[in-house]
Amino acid sequence: MKISTPLSLLALCGSIMASSVSAGEIEVTSWLDTDAPTAGYTYTINDNTPGRFTFDISVPQTDADILGIAFSTDGATEYTAGNLDLMNFSALARDGSTASAPTNTFFNSSACGPGCNFNGVPVSPFDVILRIGSQGSPLSDWYYDVSFDIADLGLSLNDFVTVGIRGQSVFGGDSDKAYQEIPECPNALAGLTRDCPNGPPEVPEPASLGLFLMGMAGVGWGMRRQRKQ
Repeated sequence: MKISTPLSLLALCGSIMASSVSAGEIEVTSWLDTDAPTAGYTYTINDNTPGRFTFDISVPQTDADILGIAFSTDGATEYTAGNLDLMNFSALARDGSTASAPTNTFFNSSACGPGCNFNGVPVSPFDVILRIGSQGSPLSDWYYDVSFDIADLGLSLNDFVTVGIRGQSVFGGDSDKAYQEIPECPNALAGLTRDCPNGPPEVPEPASLGLFLMGMAGVGWGMRRQRKQ
């Protein structure tokens, strides 16, 4: 049999196209705000871990202290205290210490404890708000980098509709209520990037595309040679 060469080329071509697909991720760096100015927050959600959403929220230490982290989805299943399944929580403070749990968690709420709320934010209440630290606290309770993961409840990244951050000590003394609406894939928004889950594969780089086309030409040549034999 002389079909092994065409089949191997097909396998090679398939591996090239598969390698161009990336995991899903949402990253927000541009914000709307009811209290100006807004700190330079970066809010990222990915689905790299099966069955989980992983969150990473950070801000330059000189910009602000993260007090509340919020999000909402439009999925069929709502998050509750019984199904959130918060794990791997880590919050870095300005003095170098680390917190291993949020101060509190609120559901379907605009409030997140003393001195923390999203009142006046058009997209509130949020499905979930994690309270981080305390208002007016010392450096050991001023957090600038927070990460955690939660159960995905069968949802996808496309089900996230809004995110929010409640900050304090913004640029030395102000507060902010930063929020953003997340468009569905594949729509774009300034200051928001996302690798759409279950969407079309990324366009291969020119070198990969050239190799793919050469492989397809080889497959066609091999099949024609088989028919002649």
